[in-house]
Amino acid sequence: MKKILVSLLMLSLILAGCGPSKASEKELQNLPNLSSQTALVLVHGTGGGTGTFDGFSSTFIDKYKVSNQRISLKISTDGKLNYYGTLTKNAQHPIIQIGFEDSIDATITQQADWLRIALKDVANRYGFTKFDGVGHSNGGLVLSTYAQKYAKATPELKRLVAIGSPFNDLESDDNAGDLTFDDVPKTTPLLRTYEDNSSKISPDLLVLSIAGDVDDDSFSDDIVPVLSALGSRLIFKGHSKVYLESYYKGEEYDHRTMFANPDIQKKVAWFLYDYPGNKKEIQLAKNE
Repeated sequence: MKKILVSLLMLSLILAGCGPSKASEKELQNLPNLSSQTALVLVHGTGGGTGTFDGFSSTFIDKYKVSNQRISLKISTDGKLNYYGTLTKNAQHPIIQIGFEDSIDATITQQADWLRIALKDVANRYGFTKFDGVGHSNGGLVLSTYAQKYAKATPELKRLVAIGSPFNDLESDDNAGDLTFDDVPKTTPLLRTYEDNSSKISPDLLVLSIAGDVDDDSFSDDIVPVLSALGSRLIFKGHSKVYLESYYKGEEYDHRTMFANPDIQKKVAWFLYDYPGNKKEIQLAKNE
Protein backbone atom coordinates (compact mmCIF):
# COMPACT_ATOMS: atom_id res chain seq x y z
CA MET A 1 0.00 0.00 0.00
CA LYS A 2 1.25 3.45 -0.81
CA LYS A 3 2.23 5.47 2.21
CA ILE A 4 0.47 8.72 2.95
CA LEU A 5 2.10 11.80 4.38
CA VAL A 6 -0.77 13.25 6.31
CA SER A 7 0.42 15.95 8.67
CA LEU A 8 1.70 19.47 8.28
CA LEU A 9 2.38 19.56 11.99
CA MET A 10 5.61 17.63 12.14
CA LEU A 11 7.20 20.13 14.51
CA SER A 12 4.67 19.20 17.19
CA LEU A 13 5.27 15.48 17.42
CA ILE A 14 5.81 15.72 21.18
CA LEU A 15 3.87 17.96 23.53
CA ALA A 16 6.01 21.02 24.16
CA GLY A 17 7.77 21.14 27.46
CA CYS A 18 6.41 17.85 28.69
CA GLY A 19 8.44 14.71 29.31
CA PRO A 20 7.26 11.13 29.49
CA SER A 21 5.53 10.03 32.66
CA LYS A 22 7.10 7.02 34.33
CA ALA A 23 4.69 6.21 37.13
CA SER A 24 5.87 4.30 40.17
CA GLU A 25 3.83 1.46 41.65
CA LYS A 26 2.57 3.83 44.36
CA GLU A 27 1.56 6.42 41.78
CA LEU A 28 -0.24 3.77 39.75
CA GLN A 29 -2.22 2.79 42.83
CA ASN A 30 -3.22 6.42 43.32
CA LEU A 31 -4.48 6.97 39.78
CA PRO A 32 -8.22 7.69 39.63
CA ASN A 33 -10.78 5.11 38.59
CA LEU A 34 -12.41 6.52 35.47
CA SER A 35 -14.46 3.46 34.58
CA SER A 36 -17.59 5.61 34.23
CA GLN A 37 -15.97 7.70 31.48
CA THR A 38 -15.68 7.05 27.76
CA ALA A 39 -12.20 8.05 26.61
CA LEU A 40 -11.66 9.65 23.21
CA VAL A 41 -8.66 8.11 21.45
CA LEU A 42 -7.11 10.09 18.58
CA VAL A 43 -4.95 8.22 16.05
CA HIS A 44 -2.79 10.07 13.54
CA GLY A 45 -1.88 9.02 10.02
CA THR A 46 1.45 8.38 8.34
CA GLY A 47 4.16 10.75 9.50
CA GLY A 48 2.18 12.02 12.48
CA GLY A 49 2.90 11.84 16.18
CA THR A 50 1.55 12.52 19.65
CA GLY A 51 1.07 16.23 18.91
CA THR A 52 -0.72 15.90 15.59
CA PHE A 53 -4.15 16.29 17.18
CA ASP A 54 -3.20 19.08 19.60
CA GLY A 55 -5.38 21.65 17.87
CA PHE A 56 -8.22 19.18 17.47
CA SER A 57 -8.30 18.26 21.14
CA SER A 58 -7.95 21.90 22.18
CA THR A 59 -11.08 22.66 20.18
CA PHE A 60 -12.98 19.88 21.91
CA ILE A 61 -11.82 21.14 25.32
CA ASP A 62 -11.95 24.92 24.89
CA LYS A 63 -14.69 25.48 22.28
CA TYR A 64 -17.07 22.55 22.51
CA LYS A 65 -16.28 21.81 26.17
CA VAL A 66 -17.05 18.12 25.71
CA SER A 67 -13.78 17.20 27.42
CA ASN A 68 -11.63 18.82 30.07
CA GLN A 69 -8.38 16.81 30.14
CA ARG A 70 -5.99 15.13 27.74
CA ILE A 71 -2.85 13.06 27.78
CA SER A 72 -0.55 11.75 25.08
CA LEU A 73 0.87 8.27 24.75
CA LYS A 74 3.80 7.29 22.54
CA ILE A 75 4.19 3.65 21.54
CA SER A 76 7.60 2.34 20.54
CA THR A 77 8.13 -0.47 18.09
CA ASP A 78 8.87 -2.89 20.93
CA GLY A 79 5.61 -2.01 22.66
CA LYS A 80 7.09 0.24 25.34
CA LEU A 81 4.87 3.14 26.37
CA ASN A 82 5.68 6.72 27.29
CA TYR A 83 2.91 8.77 28.90
CA TYR A 84 2.84 12.55 28.63
CA GLY A 85 0.62 13.89 31.39
CA THR A 86 -1.83 12.22 33.77
CA LEU A 87 -5.58 12.27 34.21
CA THR A 88 -7.32 13.28 37.43
CA LYS A 89 -10.52 12.13 39.09
CA ASN A 90 -12.26 15.17 37.58
CA ALA A 91 -11.66 14.04 33.99
CA GLN A 92 -14.72 14.17 31.76
CA HIS A 93 -14.54 12.43 28.38
CA PRO A 94 -10.71 12.47 28.62
CA ILE A 95 -8.75 12.61 25.39
CA ILE A 96 -5.82 10.28 24.66
CA GLN A 97 -3.60 11.29 21.76
CA ILE A 98 -1.76 8.28 20.38
CA GLY A 99 1.66 8.52 18.77
CA PHE A 100 3.44 5.66 16.99
CA GLU A 101 7.23 5.66 17.00
CA ASP A 102 7.07 4.09 13.54
CA SER A 103 4.29 5.83 11.68
CA ILE A 104 5.84 5.45 8.23
CA ASP A 105 7.10 1.93 7.60
CA ALA A 106 4.92 -0.08 9.99
CA THR A 107 1.90 -1.87 8.59
CA ILE A 108 -1.65 -1.00 9.58
CA THR A 109 -1.92 -4.31 11.41
CA GLN A 110 1.27 -3.64 13.38
CA GLN A 111 -0.04 -0.26 14.44
CA ALA A 112 -3.40 -1.78 15.43
CA ASP A 113 -1.53 -4.29 17.59
CA TRP A 114 0.50 -1.52 19.21
CA LEU A 115 -2.72 0.39 19.81
CA ARG A 116 -4.09 -2.67 21.57
CA ILE A 117 -1.05 -2.73 23.88
CA ALA A 118 -1.54 0.93 24.68
CA LEU A 119 -5.27 0.72 25.33
CA LYS A 120 -4.89 -2.34 27.52
CA ASP A 121 -2.38 -0.43 29.63
CA VAL A 122 -4.59 2.65 29.75
CA ALA A 123 -7.50 0.49 30.89
CA ASN A 124 -5.37 -1.06 33.63
CA ARG A 125 -4.32 2.38 34.86
CA TYR A 126 -7.64 4.20 34.73
CA GLY A 127 -10.28 1.48 34.55
CA PHE A 128 -11.69 2.47 31.17
CA THR A 129 -14.12 -0.11 29.79
CA LYS A 130 -15.07 1.78 26.63
CA PHE A 131 -13.67 4.35 24.24
CA ASP A 132 -14.46 6.27 21.07
CA GLY A 133 -11.88 6.55 18.32
CA VAL A 134 -11.11 9.22 15.72
CA GLY A 135 -8.52 8.44 13.07
CA HIS A 136 -7.16 10.61 10.28
CA SER A 137 -6.05 8.93 7.06
CA ASN A 138 -4.22 5.72 7.96
CA GLY A 139 -5.27 6.33 11.55
CA GLY A 140 -8.81 5.53 10.46
CA LEU A 141 -7.55 2.28 8.98
CA VAL A 142 -5.78 1.44 12.25
CA LEU A 143 -9.01 1.92 14.18
CA SER A 144 -10.96 -0.06 11.57
CA THR A 145 -8.50 -2.94 11.86
CA TYR A 146 -8.80 -2.69 15.64
CA ALA A 147 -12.61 -2.80 15.30
CA GLN A 148 -12.33 -6.15 13.52
CA LYS A 149 -9.40 -7.75 15.28
CA TYR A 150 -10.21 -6.63 18.83
CA ALA A 151 -13.98 -6.26 18.70
CA LYS A 152 -14.44 -8.16 21.97
CA ALA A 153 -11.50 -6.63 23.83
CA THR A 154 -11.67 -4.26 26.80
CA PRO A 155 -11.84 -1.33 26.54
CA GLU A 156 -14.52 -1.67 23.89
CA LEU A 157 -14.62 0.59 20.85
CA LYS A 158 -18.08 2.22 20.81
CA ARG A 159 -17.91 4.94 18.14
CA LEU A 160 -15.46 5.18 15.27
CA VAL A 161 -14.75 8.17 13.04
CA ALA A 162 -12.56 7.75 9.95
CA ILE A 163 -11.47 11.02 8.31
CA GLY A 164 -10.11 10.68 4.78
CA SER A 165 -9.09 7.06 5.26
CA PRO A 166 -8.01 5.16 2.10
CA PHE A 167 -9.96 1.91 2.48
CA ASN A 168 -9.35 1.06 -1.19
CA ASP A 169 -5.86 2.56 -1.53
CA LEU A 170 -5.01 5.56 -3.69
CA GLU A 171 -5.31 4.73 -7.37
CA SER A 172 -7.98 6.87 -9.07
CA ASP A 173 -8.80 4.17 -11.64
CA ASP A 174 -9.60 1.73 -8.85
CA ASN A 175 -11.99 4.26 -7.36
CA ALA A 176 -13.79 5.71 -10.38
CA GLY A 177 -17.51 6.28 -10.06
CA ASP A 178 -19.98 8.54 -8.28
CA LEU A 179 -21.38 8.88 -4.78
CA THR A 180 -24.14 6.34 -5.37
CA PHE A 181 -21.65 3.48 -5.83
CA ASP A 182 -22.35 0.04 -4.43
CA ASP A 183 -18.94 -1.33 -5.45
CA VAL A 184 -15.57 -0.06 -6.66
CA PRO A 185 -14.10 -0.78 -10.12
CA LYS A 186 -11.25 -2.73 -8.55
CA THR A 187 -11.17 -4.11 -5.05
CA THR A 188 -7.63 -3.84 -3.72
CA PRO A 189 -6.20 -6.46 -1.34
CA LEU A 190 -6.60 -3.94 1.49
CA LEU A 191 -10.32 -3.49 0.93
CA ARG A 192 -10.79 -7.21 0.32
CA THR A 193 -9.26 -7.99 3.70
CA TYR A 194 -11.63 -5.57 5.41
CA GLU A 195 -14.61 -7.03 3.55
CA ASP A 196 -13.60 -10.58 4.41
CA ASN A 197 -13.47 -9.67 8.10
CA SER A 198 -16.57 -7.49 8.24
CA SER A 199 -18.54 -10.14 10.14
CA LYS A 200 -16.16 -9.64 13.08
CA ILE A 201 -17.33 -6.06 13.62
CA SER A 202 -19.36 -5.48 16.75
CA PRO A 203 -23.08 -5.11 15.95
CA ASP A 204 -23.14 -2.32 18.55
CA LEU A 205 -20.49 -0.19 16.82
CA LEU A 206 -21.40 3.27 15.49
CA VAL A 207 -19.37 4.51 12.52
CA LEU A 208 -18.97 7.87 10.80
CA SER A 209 -16.88 8.01 7.63
CA ILE A 210 -15.82 11.40 6.25
CA ALA A 211 -14.61 12.11 2.70
CA GLY A 212 -13.24 15.32 1.23
CA ASP A 213 -13.24 16.57 -2.36
CA VAL A 214 -11.03 19.56 -3.18
CA ASP A 215 -13.14 20.23 -6.29
CA ASP A 216 -10.32 20.16 -8.85
CA ASP A 217 -11.85 17.41 -11.03
CA SER A 218 -9.78 14.73 -9.26
CA PHE A 219 -12.76 13.59 -7.14
CA SER A 220 -10.39 13.28 -4.21
CA ASP A 221 -9.08 15.23 -1.24
CA ASP A 222 -5.87 15.65 -3.26
CA ILE A 223 -4.56 12.33 -1.96
CA VAL A 224 -7.39 9.91 -1.19
CA PRO A 225 -10.11 9.32 -3.82
CA VAL A 226 -13.62 9.92 -2.53
CA LEU A 227 -14.70 6.35 -3.31
CA SER A 228 -11.72 5.01 -1.39
CA ALA A 229 -12.58 7.10 1.66
CA LEU A 230 -16.19 5.95 1.40
CA GLY A 231 -15.12 2.39 0.72
CA SER A 232 -15.97 2.02 4.40
CA ARG A 233 -19.52 1.63 3.07
CA LEU A 234 -18.58 -1.81 1.78
CA ILE A 235 -17.16 -2.80 5.18
CA PHE A 236 -19.37 -1.39 7.92
CA LYS A 237 -22.80 -0.91 6.39
CA GLY A 238 -25.01 -3.80 7.43
CA HIS A 239 -22.50 -5.02 10.01
CA SER A 240 -22.24 -2.13 12.47
CA LYS A 241 -25.27 -0.79 14.33
CA VAL A 242 -25.02 2.56 12.58
CA TYR A 243 -23.08 3.62 9.52
CA LEU A 244 -23.06 7.32 8.55
CA GLU A 245 -21.22 9.21 5.85
CA SER A 246 -20.37 12.87 5.34
CA TYR A 247 -18.98 14.31 2.11
CA TYR A 248 -17.37 17.76 1.99
CA LYS A 249 -16.59 19.56 -1.24
CA GLY A 250 -14.28 22.56 -1.56
CA GLU A 251 -10.60 23.43 -1.60
CA GLU A 252 -10.62 23.78 2.19
CA TYR A 253 -11.17 20.02 2.56
CA ASP A 254 -7.63 19.08 1.62
CA HIS A 255 -6.50 15.69 2.94
CA ARG A 256 -3.56 16.99 4.94
CA THR A 257 -5.62 19.29 7.15
CA MET A 258 -9.09 17.73 7.08
CA PHE A 259 -9.05 16.89 10.77
CA ALA A 260 -8.34 20.57 11.55
CA ASN A 261 -11.27 21.87 9.47
CA PRO A 262 -13.96 23.52 11.68
CA ASP A 263 -16.83 21.98 9.71
CA ILE A 264 -15.44 18.49 10.13
CA GLN A 265 -14.63 19.03 13.81
CA LYS A 266 -18.21 20.18 14.39
CA LYS A 267 -19.57 17.07 12.68
CA VAL A 268 -17.29 14.78 14.69
CA ALA A 269 -18.33 16.45 17.96
CA TRP A 270 -22.00 16.00 17.01
CA PHE A 271 -21.50 12.33 16.20
CA LEU A 272 -19.58 11.58 19.38
CA TYR A 273 -21.59 13.57 21.90
CA ASP A 274 -25.00 14.56 20.47
CA TYR A 275 -26.03 11.82 18.06
CA PRO A 276 -28.28 9.42 20.03
CA GLY A 277 -27.04 6.33 18.20
CA ASN A 278 -30.40 5.15 16.99
CA LYS A 279 -30.28 2.48 14.33
CA LYS A 280 -30.40 4.45 11.13
CA GLU A 281 -28.23 4.25 8.05
CA ILE A 282 -27.54 7.45 6.16
CA GLN A 283 -25.64 6.85 2.97
CA LEU A 284 -24.73 10.45 2.34
CA ALA A 285 -24.89 13.75 4.20
CA LYS A 286 -23.36 16.66 2.26
CA ASN A 287 -21.54 19.34 4.20
CA GLU A 288 -23.62 18.90 7.35
